[in-house]
Amino acid sequence: MFVSWDVLLVSTVVLAIIYETQSWFRYYFRFTLYISVVMLTSVFLIPVAIFRPGNVHNTVIVAYFLGPLLNALLGMKVHLRNPENFVNDGSIICANHQSCLDFLGMITHWPTMERCAAIAKKEVNYIGPFGFVAGLCGTIFIRRNKSHDSHSTMNEAAEQVKQKKLKLWIFPEGTRSGGREMLPFKKGAFYIAINSQLPITPVVYSYYYFLDHKQKRFDPGEIIMTVLPPVSTKGMTIEQLPELMEKVRSAMMVVYRTSSDEIYNANNAQPSSKSLTRRLKTSAH
Repeated sequence: MFVSWDVLLVSTVVLAIIYETQSWFRYYFRFTLYISVVMLTSVFLIPVAIFRPGNVHNTVIVAYFLGPLLNALLGMKVHLRNPENFVNDGSIICANHQSCLDFLGMITHWPTMERCAAIAKKEVNYIGPFGFVAGLCGTIFIRRNKSHDSHSTMNEAAEQVKQKKLKLWIFPEGTRSGGREMLPFKKGAFYIAINSQLPITPVVYSYYYFLDHKQKRFDPGEIIMTVLPPVSTKGMTIEQLPELMEKVRSAMMVVYRTSSDEIYNANNAQPSSKSLTRRLKTSAH
């Protein structure tokens, strides 16, 4: 069926007006765009990653392309603070989990982390081409409802981290918090850190101000990722696990609240995009 240019033009203008005036439409449109680009890109990246299945360097190749593309399309900026705190000879990265946009922060700065594998729930493996590519990129999948299997998998992952000197990325909350507070941490990451005597590197995401699932709001914005100094587990025993969890979570909460307030206040002041970026970069130093 032939569609005239006039109809196409009018439809485009109407959609543009709805996009600018209706936050719910913008919310669904931007998430659809985000997911669609990730899925489509995954299809094209399969031939690249399939020659080195399970190799964490595949993620770096993916990141160089996908990170800039997603940031440009969504109007996002991801600021990484204190990257020098990443440990290069094996560590457990513990990051708070706010939403699926955490992946955007990871993929934007994966080249900085270099040799890093992520822990994800088994269900991610079945999310179409994305799950397949994640496996090709060295993602370690665990069954959260089977504690014996998950502990065994995570212990095996810890051994790989020590032998190959990898970083192992874990979300200790286990699911997305989506607010101003972090959910209670699960023990898994801290257990394998103590059991393997690997340091923990906390990473704090702060960006909730432009994303509100209840109000259906998803606007362009800026994300701060802060890398805290590594926490040593040398000489620690399993009996000290609660103490370690509390120490890491408390340190993360302080940074989370501070950086969240900072970026929220900067955004509410309504400076230009360049001004906001400049203020965040200045405060990072």
